[in-house]
Amino acid sequence: MAAVQLRQHSTEAREGVIFILDTLLIGSLRFVLDKVVAAAEAEMQDGTALREQLLEAQMRLELGEISDEEFAETERDLLARIREIKGQQQGAISMSPEDRVSGVEIESWKSEG
Repeated sequence: MAAVQLRQHSTEAREGVIFILDTLLIGSLRFVLDKVVAAAEAEMQDGTALREQLLEAQMRLELGEISDEEFAETERDLLARIREIKGQQQGAISMSPEDRVSGVEIESWKSEG
């Protein structure tokens, strides 16, 4: 028969273990939340989800689930958000004085025929 020896651990050792477990739990929770935020931001910057919502609204209109007014309101809001996203992706368009068009040269000819 084997002898079993039980030792009592000090409270300092238990507090250290609890601290490590708390740190691991908080770190993993932070990692998950960071991934959720990144996914939400990516979806906000992607017009695909908005276009899908617009298609869904159009289908609901055709099925008679929503009125023309409700669809028009939904369409207006979604298209405004899509335009906003496209504007952010393209950035502001600005012209420097060197980019300004000061004249256009046009050449024309008649075709014989």
